[in-house]
Amino acid sequence: NFVLSEFSAVASDKKAIAFMDGSATFEQVLAGETNPYKKWTAASAIDGNTKGDEWGWAILPEVAKPQHAVFQMKENLSGESSVVITMEQNHGKGSHTLGSFRVSITDAMRPVKAGGGASLPADVLASLAIEPAKRNEQQKLKIATHYRTIAPKLEGARKELAVTQTKRTDIEKSFPTTLVTIAREPRIIKVLARGNWMDNSGEVVTPGVPAFLPAIKNDGKARLNRLDLAQWLVSNDNPLTSRVLVNRLWKLFYGQGLSKKLEDIGSQGEWPSHPELLDFVTSYFKDNNWDIKKTIKLMVMSGAYRQASVPSSEIQEKDPYNRWLARQSRFRIDAEFIRDNYLSISGLVVDKQGGPSVKPFQPPGYWSYLNFPTREWQKDNGESVYRRGLYTHWQRQYLHPAMLAFDASCREECSADRVRSNTPLQALALLNDPCEVEAARVFAEKILKEGGKTDAEKIDFAFTRTLSRSPKPKEKEVLLNLVVEYRKSLAKDPKAAKEFLTRN
Repeated sequence: NFVLSEFSAVASDKKAIAFMDGSATFEQVLAGETNPYKKWTAASAIDGNTKGDEWGWAILPEVAKPQHAVFQMKENLSGESSVVITMEQNHGKGSHTLGSFRVSITDAMRPVKAGGGASLPADVLASLAIEPAKRNEQQKLKIATHYRTIAPKLEGARKELAVTQTKRTDIEKSFPTTLVTIAREPRIIKVLARGNWMDNSGEVVTPGVPAFLPAIKNDGKARLNRLDLAQWLVSNDNPLTSRVLVNRLWKLFYGQGLSKKLEDIGSQGEWPSHPELLDFVTSYFKDNNWDIKKTIKLMVMSGAYRQASVPSSEIQEKDPYNRWLARQSRFRIDAEFIRDNYLSISGLVVDKQGGPSVKPFQPPGYWSYLNFPTREWQKDNGESVYRRGLYTHWQRQYLHPAMLAFDASCREECSADRVRSNTPLQALALLNDPCEVEAARVFAEKILKEGGKTDAEKIDFAFTRTLSRSPKPKEKEVLLNLVVEYRKSLAKDPKAAKEFLTRN
């Protein structure tokens, strides 16, 4: 060990140089954490006290290792000044002295020791040997890059980077791998005469798209591949992808697409009822960086969307399917939206995003025909029961029966469109499905707590929350009569009323 009891310096004008700060690679602070004089720290060597028996810079137990201290002056020296440095080792133990040392001076505000010459990369040493003003950008970059690996201020960032890189490596190692083959020479493709694969006399053809569409950019390739096709599908040169998506979005909010056939945009499809409108919305969609949210906002804030859905007798006769967009369409929402709707109205919905599929109530035995292996529906509990319809578990063609009742498509094949039906089974599902009965019960509790005091006020509250409008006088009269009727009915059978209220 050693003890540097005092470090001082005098300029050429005999004026003592004042130091403002001292730091070191290691400081012996045994019992020094609570010492008011910060015993054995580098700062103790510039405090003006030379009593080395009590304090100074020491390094125990990190002995026999390269160490360095940095002492920063309060004021700059002139370039012509000479400096006399004094290092005192006023310590009672004669063995606590420096074995060898070197003194360096720099004008850097927070100097960092780069290590011995052998520890520096050769290219960094070569760059440092060049005067700073004569270094090119590449040499400056090499020095700066190496500095970032040793700068004390970046120690936390370096540790965080190392942890992140380790996580990335672990993730990459967890990826499943598979063998792939690369075709060095793509095979020659010829037109098959009458589909006869044994007839090799047809014309040679190459990958491409129909001639009436913009061609795929070749970029000098001898032959196009699937990556070229994928890039062409979402390029601005291809009008199909954006038109198809806009047409499907249109159906979500207007009941049917501008072209009714969502799944067929070819010669077997239907010509759009409003070609210019489809072109306009498609152009808006692409001009706004394919922003679906912004395009939906355009649709729902338009005059066509905000029309009343009640047609005049003349319009109903001339345009029963609302292809002219003279009114808003009336249509049942899709299966997933029905679940979202009643959960939202009742206040039960859990808006958490992402995560695994959930399993709300499903009639027992629905999966009894599933084998290899046999499966059993384990109903979830807690917040999972109230997640949106998007997260409901889907077992191929055995989709959830509540979804099936409202025409959700099974996943045996790709489906671009859904049919809409109105059947008695849908009414029975809404009346008896425990999920919807529970939502109705919770909504009733909300009506009683927040809906006001009178039956009329409660009906106004429920109607507005459910349909986003106030009831008309005739509607209100019907509902008031219904309340009276049900009160009488349930009063005659309190057991059934209690059973209904406890169902979930």
